[in-house]
Amino acid sequence: MRLIRLCAVAATLFSDVSLAGQEELAPEELLLARIKLHMAEVLEKLPNYTCLETIERSRRRAANKRYELIDSLRLEVAYVERKEMFAWPGAGKFEEREFREFVPAGAFGNGNFALHARSVFLSNAASFSYEGETVEGDRRLVRFHFRIPQALSGYSIRVGEEEAIVGYHGFFQADAGTIDLVRLRVIADELPPQLRLSEATDTLEYGRQHIGGTDFLLPLGSELRMIDMWGNEARNRIVFSGCRQYAGESFLSFADPPPDSEPAPLTPAEVQLPAGIVLEVELEARLDLRTAAIGDPVIATVLRSVRKQGKTLVDKGARLSGRIHKLDRTRSSYFAVGFTFGTLEFDGNHAVIASRVEEAGPFFGLYRAYRNSAIQDNTLAVRSTHPMLPAGFRLVLQTIPISNEAKQ
Repeated sequence: MRLIRLCAVAATLFSDVSLAGQEELAPEELLLARIKLHMAEVLEKLPNYTCLETIERSRRRAANKRYELIDSLRLEVAYVERKEMFAWPGAGKFEEREFREFVPAGAFGNGNFALHARSVFLSNAASFSYEGETVEGDRRLVRFHFRIPQALSGYSIRVGEEEAIVGYHGFFQADAGTIDLVRLRVIADELPPQLRLSEATDTLEYGRQHIGGTDFLLPLGSELRMIDMWGNEARNRIVFSGCRQYAGESFLSFADPPPDSEPAPLTPAEVQLPAGIVLEVELEARLDLRTAAIGDPVIATVLRSVRKQGKTLVDKGARLSGRIHKLDRTRSSYFAVGFTFGTLEFDGNHAVIASRVEEAGPFFGLYRAYRNSAIQDNTLAVRSTHPMLPAGFRLVLQTIPISNEAKQ
C-alpha cells in the first residue's frame, strides 16, 4: 500500500497549475483528493436536521455463538450548527446534554452522526493509503485505509463508568462514479486497560436522504462491536429514520398577525401538586414489549378525580405523559419494563410530577412475584410468553418530591 501525502495533493488542487501536468501525482492520490473535496462540500452543506435514532443492544457470551437481545432504545437526535442534541421521542425540546446523560448504562462510542466523517475528511489528522476496488451489486467501490493517532483523535469510548479518548484506524469505501461515501469503518487502537476491552469496531453505512426538497448524504445506520478481555461481545445496532429538517421549537415574531389568522393557543397554566397524592390511571394504548423500546412515549388516563380538603386537585380524564425507562429482555421467563411519568395535563392546567408505581394490574401476564411484593424502580415483570400490556392496563401511582425522583 502506498502512503498518500494529502497535503501535497490538496496544494496542487488549489494551485494555478493544471492537474494534467502533474505527472508525479498517482491516480489514487488525485482520486483521494476528489473524494475529500466532495465530502468537505457534502459535510459543510448539511442542513440542521433531526432523525429518530433506534439502538438495539445485544450481547454474546464467549462460549456462545448467538447474540442475546438486551434492550432497544429510541431517541430523537438533531444535528444543529455542527453539534449533536438529543431528546426523548415526543418531548418536543432538544437538549445540549451528553448522550450518556440520557443512557447512563452500557457500552457506547461517539461519532455516529458526524464526528468520524468530519475527522477523516475535513481534518489533517488522518494519513491514507489506497487499497483498490471492489464490486458490490452494480456498484464499483474504491477503498482507502486511514489512521488517526490518539493525540489528534476526538473518538471516545465508554464502558460503564469508564471512558477514554482513543486513536483509531480503518477504511472507507466510496462509489467510484459519484464519489459518495458508502461505508466507514473505525477500529480503535491501543485501548486503555481501564476499559477492559480487547477490540472495538464501529461500521457506518451512508446513503442519500431527501430533506427539505434536496438529497443529502447522511448516515443510515451503524454497528458498534466491543469485545472484552474475556471474549464476551457487546453489539449496538443503530438505525436512523424519519430524517427531516430541524426548524427549532419556537420562534419570535414582532409582525402583526394576518387579519384572518387564528388566535394563538393559550399556554396551559403550570400548577404544583403535592407529594403523596394517589393517581389511579390506565394505559391508553396497547404496549407490545417485543417491539417497544426505551424512550417510547406512554400515555395514561386518570380514572378517578383526586380531591384534598374539599378541593379537586386532578380531574378524572386527565392525561398523564411518560416514557419507558427500562426494558430488559434478557430473562428467559419474563420481560422487565419500567415507566417514568412526568407530565399531567387537565382542564387547561399542566403539572410536572415525579411518581412511584404502587400497584399494577390485575393482569394474568404479570409475573407472580410482583403481585404481592413491592415494585422496585417502577419496574414490572411481564411473562415472556405473553409480552404485552393491554389498553386499559391499570397502574396506581403515588407522587413523590421531584428532587427525589432520581433516587427511586
